[in-house]
Amino acid sequence: MGNFLFGAIVAVLGLAYVGGWDPANEAVGHIVDVQQLGDVGLVDEVLDAGVRVTTTIKNEGKEGFLHVRARLSSSEGEWSREQKLHFNRGESKELAWFFSEPSVNAANVQSWVEVSPGVRSVQESKRKTI
Repeated sequence: MGNFLFGAIVAVLGLAYVGGWDPANEAVGHIVDVQQLGDVGLVDEVLDAGVRVTTTIKNEGKEGFLHVRARLSSSEGEWSREQKLHFNRGESKELAWFFSEPSVNAANVQSWVEVSPGVRSVQESKRKTI
């Protein structure tokens, strides 16, 4: 009944909800910064051009798990990567994701990072064409 009620409240209020909710998890994610840059990475053992999205996430709560999602959007589509990571109290982690999907001709390349639970915020990198 508790999870059903929680789900109903989330649906009615239109809250962003990422991943499973654990009431014992007292981690509180904070997005320190988000950057994106054109880069080259290995995809199936072959070098490929793409975009690397980096972020620093800090746990401002107690020890627990944070769900982090990076999204990349361009004139050619939208893609996402996500991870669930353990953070100690006060711990910061630098994370990076490589997106090989957009071509070098993609325009309006933008990236976002979301973290939950805790601060329901989205930090956006500077909008720029890569």
